[in-house]
Amino acid sequence: MNRMSQRGPHRGLTLVELLLVVALLSVLLLVAVPGFQAVQQRLAIRAEAGRLFMALNLARSEAVSRNQPVTLCPSDYARSGVVRCGGDYRRGWVLLRGVHTAGTATRDVLLRAWAPMSPTLHLLDRAGVRHVVAPISFMPDGTAGRNRTLMVCSHRLPALASWSVIMNVVGRARLMRAWGECPREAVV
Repeated sequence: MNRMSQRGPHRGLTLVELLLVVALLSVLLLVAVPGFQAVQQRLAIRAEAGRLFMALNLARSEAVSRNQPVTLCPSDYARSGVVRCGGDYRRGWVLLRGVHTAGTATRDVLLRAWAPMSPTLHLLDRAGVRHVVAPISFMPDGTAGRNRTLMVCSHRLPALASWSVIMNVVGRARLMRAWGECPREAVV
């Protein structure tokens, strides 16, 4: 008797079984990938709101500890290398000594710079109709002069809940989920 016949039947996958496994994996991928993209965007929204929250808290503490005004303003410093307030916060932002308006600043006032936001995100006002462009100045007593809401929304998936940084008149910031509604159409 030959040794091969003593082992029993050969086990393996037939072509039909292999095609069935490939089809099942394809269906699972079609279901899982969109869900994964939504999770990734939710995490990006939360992370960006947290980054802005930390920048505002740093700005307030710098104003108090230095006993002089400081300004957090939008800037494309990370791309251009030019310290100047202008544009909107999607391009990045800088922390500057003193009170600054759009178009002003010099290198000697730079305290810190942040990289641009993800291109899939927006930073909007609470109404969700405009990009935030205004510089935020903190006085030596930590006040900011007015209430503000900075809402981070997904451009790619606008149905996702926003995260907002809400700042009161005395300069204290807090994070809040779904504080405003993200726009369904493009914002200019």
